[in-house]
Amino acid sequence: MARISTIMNANPLTVKKEATISEAAKLMADKPHGCVIVTENKKPLGIITESDLVKNMVSGKINPTTKVSRVMSSSVTAIPHNSKLENANKIIDTKGFRRYPVVDKEGNLVGLVNENDVVQAINDNIRFHRNLQNTVLILFIAFEFFVFILYRYLINYFPFLR
Repeated sequence: MARISTIMNANPLTVKKEATISEAAKLMADKPHGCVIVTENKKPLGIITESDLVKNMVSGKINPTTKVSRVMSSSVTAIPHNSKLENANKIIDTKGFRRYPVVDKEGNLVGLVNENDVVQAINDNIRFHRNLQNTVLILFIAFEFFVFILYRYLINYFPFLR
């Protein structure tokens, strides 16, 4: 099974915790990631999504000069970069978030993966194995068919087959 490192986005958007909401929003406007990861010394501290910004702006809780550390979701669930897709899927099912920072052994941010990427990769893997299984089945049936047909002719030339 594939690993998270093969499907992750290796260039996630990041800001320092001292950055403003305006800076984070500008980053998100330029890229389709839908979130910014708040980091300190390459370690993920929190995450801010587009919906976090919209909800807090509409409610009047924040303004463009508010620090991202006030708005970020700070209980970040990171996925190790060497995790198998099935293990990542278990984390996703348990936690219920859509986006996850990917970290190396030291806990440094190395990428970003979202729920859809993991599900799509698992689906592609299942499709590949199903096609492989169907191919093997077709080859087996063809082999059996030829053995059955050839047996009739070979029995005349090789008496030990009787």
